Amino acid sequence: MPKGENNEVATEDVAEQTRLVFEEINAILKQAGATLDNVVKAVIYLKDIKDFDIVSPIRAEYFKNAMPVSTMVEVGGFVRSGSKIEIEVTAILEK
Repeated sequence: MPKGENNEVATEDVAEQTRLVFEEINAILKQAGATLDNVVKAVIYLKDIKDFDIVSPIRAEYFKNAMPVSTMVEVGGFVRSGSKIEIEVTAILEK
């Protein structure tokens, strides 16, 4: 996620953060010759589980064709100040 000064996030809005993270994941997958359709597992960490209703529909936008196994949990905090979400994915590429 793009960062501001002092290692802070670019935006405090959880929806914007979610989209930024998914776009970064998309870019990384592209570099590996993959897409979000190759994702088989997604783990979403939220600072506040109340953001579920905001994050879940955005997640569905990005995983239109694939429905990876998914876990969403609340955590106590993140390294980057202001972060409200982190997403970890596992993708499989065919040889």
